[in-house]
Amino acid sequence: MVEVKTMLSIEQRQRSLFYCGFYYTGKIDKIEGALTKKAYELFQKDHGLEVDSIYGPITDRMLIEAVKELQTMLNACGANLIVDGIIGQKTIAAIKAFQKENGLVVDGIAGVKTFAKLREKAWSTVKYFKRTEFKCECGKYCDGYPAEPNFRLVQILDKLRAEFGVISVTSGVRCKKYNNSLPGSSPTSAHLSGCAADIYISGVTTSKDGREKVKKRAYALGAAYAYSDTPNMGNAVHINV
Repeated sequence: MVEVKTMLSIEQRQRSLFYCGFYYTGKIDKIEGALTKKAYELFQKDHGLEVDSIYGPITDRMLIEAVKELQTMLNACGANLIVDGIIGQKTIAAIKAFQKENGLVVDGIAGVKTFAKLREKAWSTVKYFKRTEFKCECGKYCDGYPAEPNFRLVQILDKLRAEFGVISVTSGVRCKKYNNSLPGSSPTSAHLSGCAADIYISGVTTSKDGREKVKKRAYALGAAYAYSDTPNMGNAVHINV
């Protein structure tokens, strides 16, 4: 029997869009009104999605991932949350605790300032990577960071590095123009939102068996998808959350 995944309810969407990024500014009223649809648009624009104000499967997946990343960063900063992609009272309390500890306005909303401090603190726990390793390679279309490298992805790669050796990021964050210029790239690529990286590990991903081992381990560490051995990948492995 095939498992049917249901999308977040309107109440859950509103709660996530309110507390994770402050895209939604209305009441949590379970009504898909104008402010809720405007929040969809703002979120879609911020995450490189088609801006149509429609809450479809891709927007749903990206919103859940945004909350998972928030929860993961909070955990890296001392919280003890279940990373489930759903905003609940424990996640809100963890946001408030972080804000209080870091001299921020204590409102439970992970807005621009809270996210910036969270990223700073969370990245300080990363052992093997620097943010610059995920920079868009276009060199002309953007400032290098049309999106931030997803912290859950970085954590997975950090653990892979500890197990397999030095990892080279062959492609990290991409802006739309650069992504569209690459043969075979998807217009909805997870690279656009910072949720994907192509990696090369000398002496490991140089063999099919090695690439399979890396993919298998990436899945075990929480990756949503991993692939290799396509015409454009060479000896690299694609991993995304």
